[in-house]
Amino acid sequence: MQPWVYWITVAEAEIAAGVRIDCGRIIEHPSITILFHDAWTAKDADGVKVLDPGPDGRAFYFGPHTRCMPLSIAGRWIVISILFQAGAAQLLGFPDPADSLDRVYDLDDLLGRSEPVASLVPRDATYDKWAEAIEECFLRPLVKGAVEPAQLVADFQTACLTNPEMTVEEFADRQDVSKRTVERVIKKAFGVNPKHALRRARAQDFGAALLGVARPEDEPEIEDRYFDQSHRIKEMRAIFGISPGELQKRPHPVLALSLEVRQRRRLEVLRALAPGELGPWRDPASEPATQAHTHQDGAENRA
Repeated sequence: MQPWVYWITVAEAEIAAGVRIDCGRIIEHPSITILFHDAWTAKDADGVKVLDPGPDGRAFYFGPHTRCMPLSIAGRWIVISILFQAGAAQLLGFPDPADSLDRVYDLDDLLGRSEPVASLVPRDATYDKWAEAIEECFLRPLVKGAVEPAQLVADFQTACLTNPEMTVEEFADRQDVSKRTVERVIKKAFGVNPKHALRRARAQDFGAALLGVARPEDEPEIEDRYFDQSHRIKEMRAIFGISPGELQKRPHPVLALSLEVRQRRRLEVLRALAPGELGPWRDPASEPATQAHTHQDGAENRA
């Protein structure tokens, strides 16, 4: 599973009655969200869409986000999020990333499934069993016999996670390929040019720091990637649509989750966090026992 899927997250939350939160989400590669209970409203490249799970849940396919996708949420929700590796989704029969940028699709319609993906979830079981069922019944058949993403794509993703201040020229030199080759391969795999991918990665790290889901000792280095405060504001407005101060003023539960998952992966690539270990921004004493489950493929020796 590891060459194609790197993360399965199950999360649950309930917002106080009568409260609606304007939030967002930014994930650099395609992902699948299986939503249960109350609807979300998303504003994608085609307009406003209501993601209504109905009584039995519903699966939605998100293309890569060039910038934060606005979401409006209320009530109770449980989501299973499946995050694909760089360049993997199109190798599994999904649309090319460039054709699905900032868009949301009904997954069952996209795949022409008669059996809804959400029906594979054993609703009366634990979250561990939810993740296992999706992996065994949906993901493993999907990746069977699939071609693995190119090593150049995986290496560029590592650069986005660990060294996003690197230039495209520097990456090309380290790979001993031309800049044109990097631009062509990354545009095909990521849906965006490599320069934007690095810019987005820097903003994601800064957003994570602002929302308290980045390693505290990394925050000075993350801030220093920008020339000054006006540069930070400009970049945050470009990627998140709001200033750093505005981002910190109100809750962003779904956005924080998407940024936290990326930070976990970043630290694991840096070998600063073991699989299954809590992020250093979390307080073990306050962790709920059954409210969330995060499974990284390979962490439980099931890859």
